[in-house]
Amino acid sequence: MRQLLATLLIASCACAATVQGVIFDEETQNPMARTHVALIPLPGTSGTSAMQLTNERGQYSFPNVKAGWYLVRASRVGYEKTEFGQARPGLPGTPFEITDQSANDDYHQIVMRRQAAITGSVVDDNAIGIPDWNINVYTAQPPIRRVAESLTNDRGEFRIGELEPGTYVVRSGGGALEDETTIVPSYYKYGTAVSNAEPVRLRAGDTQGFVVVHTVEGKLFEVDGEVTAPDKRPVRVSLITDTGRRMVSAVAGPFVATSVPPGLVGLLAEGAGCTGYQTINVDRNIFGRVDCAPVAAPVVSGALSFPVLARRLDLDGPGHEVPLESGQSLSPGDWEFTVRTDASHYLVAIQNETDTAPPPEIDGWFDLKIGNAPRIQVILSAKPASISGAVSSLSKSVVGAPVFLELVNPNVPELALQSWEVRADPQGKFVFNGLAPGTYRVVSSFEVEHDEPLARDKAATVTLREGDALTQPLDLVLQ
Repeated sequence: MRQLLATLLIASCACAATVQGVIFDEETQNPMARTHVALIPLPGTSGTSAMQLTNERGQYSFPNVKAGWYLVRASRVGYEKTEFGQARPGLPGTPFEITDQSANDDYHQIVMRRQAAITGSVVDDNAIGIPDWNINVYTAQPPIRRVAESLTNDRGEFRIGELEPGTYVVRSGGGALEDETTIVPSYYKYGTAVSNAEPVRLRAGDTQGFVVVHTVEGKLFEVDGEVTAPDKRPVRVSLITDTGRRMVSAVAGPFVATSVPPGLVGLLAEGAGCTGYQTINVDRNIFGRVDCAPVAAPVVSGALSFPVLARRLDLDGPGHEVPLESGQSLSPGDWEFTVRTDASHYLVAIQNETDTAPPPEIDGWFDLKIGNAPRIQVILSAKPASISGAVSSLSKSVVGAPVFLELVNPNVPELALQSWEVRADPQGKFVFNGLAPGTYRVVSSFEVEHDEPLARDKAATVTLREGDALTQPLDLVLQ
């Protein structure tokens, strides 16, 4: 069938080649319609990027492609991003060349694999599955953050997909069973402490099965509370834990939240022109109060003309990124901020104006606790560092080599604080601009993931000071 499809796709162009092909699903071998396909020229070439959706037969076709080096990348919700010529899912693909002498039809088939997933069940003390039970997935490396949630089916089984490669911990929620036995949040495999959780490592496209969470009986509590608001206007009150959130009231005044698991709880009040946030530690039936007060838009200084991005950081994980527009107010609580600079500057820190020291940076984001009238200071430097070089193999330049750069903690080298990826040009040359001072690890490979032990062993480790322009040649790492 694929040969027939390839024959049907052949097109002729007297002036330039047509890059075309079919996208297939790995499991079913069926063609994939409505899949995004991008034609991407390598850096340093004169080609033009293009994007389209596959048709009902999974076909794509880019006509009149100029001479140059290109990548073809396919993407679709629920699937790993896939490049033509990759050795396995999650690895970079290989570039190909279009020349003036190329055949008029350049065919590139791509097979896509679904994103990683975790499957398993939530069971009671008799190992019987519990239906309609909340299940959560968190990042294993600190700071631990919730990244996905689901409910078990009628057999107590769950499947959580669309996960990025990485290491995770799995935790069930709390609640009451039919006989009013109460269950507290429990980690895979056993226990209620994250220190006892068994991590689940996922590679690109993997499905990790048989993740069975054994629930633990324990006491749940009530939070009796009160929300105040100007002139008793309507106020939405949400109770937030690290296993999720729920609305407990739609009006100002008293409220009651039942079946609250032990641990830290956030109370978020949001009304027209007012907002409030409070955290309480629940270890018994407890009273909580939150005031919905007028809030002013943040005053931001030092960002120059660069965009500032913000995302709320609640107990159940970070929210969506939003650009911080003039006059836009933010509810009090924990927020993360970053600034998208260009190569002329790097981001030093973001802090409240009253802070004596900036908060720690996590993957380029700074965590700030803000109130109802925040004043935020951005610190930039006009002396960024850079790393450039060339990738070679057996003394020959590697066209379009993928190059990975990680900012690392020198005291804990396996911990990557931030990462970047670029492609080398047709001469194998690469460059990373706009870097902050620090210790970096840089490596290039088509066959090994940058966080695998072999890649770490072969990587070059460098230390940058402000304004450094370092040249670092790389040997391509082979399996």
